Parts: sequence; structure tokens; C-alpha cells
Amino acid sequence: MSVHTNEHTIEIDRPPPHVFAYLAASERRQRWMSALKESEQVSEGPVGLGTRFRDVFEDHGQRFEIDAEIVEWEPHAKLVIDLKASAFESKVIQLLAPGENGGTRLTTRMETEYKSALARLMAGVVTGHAQKQLEEDLATLKEILETG
Repeated sequence: MSVHTNEHTIEIDRPPPHVFAYLAASERRQRWMSALKESEQVSEGPVGLGTRFRDVFEDHGQRFEIDAEIVEWEPHAKLVIDLKASAFESKVIQLLAPGENGGTRLTTRMETEYKSALARLMAGVVTGHAQKQLEEDLATLKEILETG
């Protein structure tokens, strides 16, 4: 199977600890990820390495559940989440680096393998849509953090 990649970098005028706090917690992700309609932590304890979530996304009239697990956790620097759904598996890598004037340069990279025949057939269209969604969501995150 081939891997389809989406990537976007954005400068946010807030320090890495403030940005990192919005990348994993369910209620905060729902504020900036427009397709994320429900998110429930299904593992015990504070959010960190090994934390698992059940997320529900709605996009273009489609509703799908995703099992998410934090597989790398470097506070204020790196967060990697594995996503598993019936039609695809993705790895989301979020890298935070010091940016201009004490801000943060956030790079988000999604690597997706489509599992079903239909998903593979539609991969080009879906990946293009995912890129647009990623850029819009990161712009929303920037706006929330800089004006909040």
C-alpha cells in the first residue's frame, strides 16, 4: 500500500507549552478541528504517552469513528498519534520548534494508508481535501491561541 502525505507549517505567536496544550486534550482539539464532533479519552490517567481516545469525525455527510493513541510524547516539542479507522490508518506527527519572538513553529505531518479498495480509489481526492482541512484547522488553532 502506498502512503499519502499531508503537511503544513504555521507560525503561532505563543510559546511551545501553550501550543502543545491544545494538541492532545479532547475538549481543546474539538475547538480547532472542525470535523471532530466527539472525542472521549478511553484510557485512565492524565494525557500522555499511551493515552487512547475514541474520536468521531463528520465530513461531507460521512461520520466515522477513529481509535487514536499517543505513541510519542515529548512535552512542548513533539507529539505523535496513531489513528485507526475501518478505511485507513494514519500517523499524525506534530513538531514544535521555537519561532519568532518567543512564538512557535508548528509543523503537522499526516501519513495515511488507505485500507479499503474504495478508499484507495479515492485517495487522491481525499488527500487533497485533507490538506485543505489541515491548513484551515491550523489557521483556526493560531487564531484561538493568539486572540484567546
